[in-house]
Amino acid sequence: MLNNKIRVGIIGTGFGAKVHAPIMQAHPGYEVVAISSVHRGNLETVVNETGITKVYDSWQKMLQEEELDLLSVVSAPYLHHEMVVEGFKKNLHILCEKPMAFDAHQSKEMMDARDQAKRFGLINFEFRFLPARMKVKEVLSSGKLGDITHVSYRANFSSYQGLLNNHRGWLGQQNFGGGMLGAIGSHMFDSLTWWLNDEVKDVMGQLPIHVQKIKRANETEERTAEDSFQVVGTLQKGTSFTVELLSATRHKESQWKLEVFGTNGSLIMTDDQKVEVAIGDEALSEVELSPKIEEPTHLSARALSYYQAFYPMLDHLFTTIKQKEHIQPLASFENGHRVQLILDAIRLSAKEGKRVFL
Repeated sequence: MLNNKIRVGIIGTGFGAKVHAPIMQAHPGYEVVAISSVHRGNLETVVNETGITKVYDSWQKMLQEEELDLLSVVSAPYLHHEMVVEGFKKNLHILCEKPMAFDAHQSKEMMDARDQAKRFGLINFEFRFLPARMKVKEVLSSGKLGDITHVSYRANFSSYQGLLNNHRGWLGQQNFGGGMLGAIGSHMFDSLTWWLNDEVKDVMGQLPIHVQKIKRANETEERTAEDSFQVVGTLQKGTSFTVELLSATRHKESQWKLEVFGTNGSLIMTDDQKVEVAIGDEALSEVELSPKIEEPTHLSARALSYYQAFYPMLDHLFTTIKQKEHIQPLASFENGHRVQLILDAIRLSAKEGKRVFL
């Protein structure tokens, strides 16, 4: 590894160029040596935006020509499988965006490819590293709340106007692995199972498309992937849960709301910024979180919106690769596969209108 840095190649000039690349470049442990477009976009724009001079219009060619240590896969979910498998054939470590794959069959094959390559396969569930979510993990792991009886986890994005006015692209298409269940629900179910150190036993879900079609100029976009979801279910240890996201709303009070109820206490997290805990008969009181890390001034607003989660995730990824030992709470391919099984079960439940057991 050149200068002890991890040499990175990124596939994806959307989120990959706008978030992965700049934050990796701001970290002293990484050198982003190349980036590849998936759909042969404007490569000159990518050079200007990222400062990365080696920009490819073929990710296969990038893998053939560049000497890399880590491949960051930041493409639509239906493409992850092929890219990850090819990356492992090149003996690279892989950081894969969520959801891990199109379905659990693919995610299982991706784990098999990792095992054959004897490399690390990690999933970018970066929100685990937010101070508020780390505090939730700390409180629940302490056992202070007693046995957890129920969890309510809700997200509310006031995106109705955006759904009406903007094309969603692959995110609105089921056959490309689009939909908010994968985009946001994957994070929520990863956090849920990580926080409680438990597995999902059964789910019943619905996947509405509140804005099914838009027409702009002479172009019509028909959506086949959900813009919201509602899920009820049970964990293996008996905890009931509701997990839901609404995006087709005009107004919201809070974007994220987590409520955890135990036999000896309760916890509430609001907007990934505030955590309140009550034990026994006491009132809810706010608990102190770890301080935010200092943010560079040169990054874009979009990159900065992920910085507090993404940068510490990169710290753990660097240590994992260098020490050749998986460092918690970095999410593994096993975690990604577990979430994929949950997403598949919810989709089956919504399709057949019945409860599905995992």
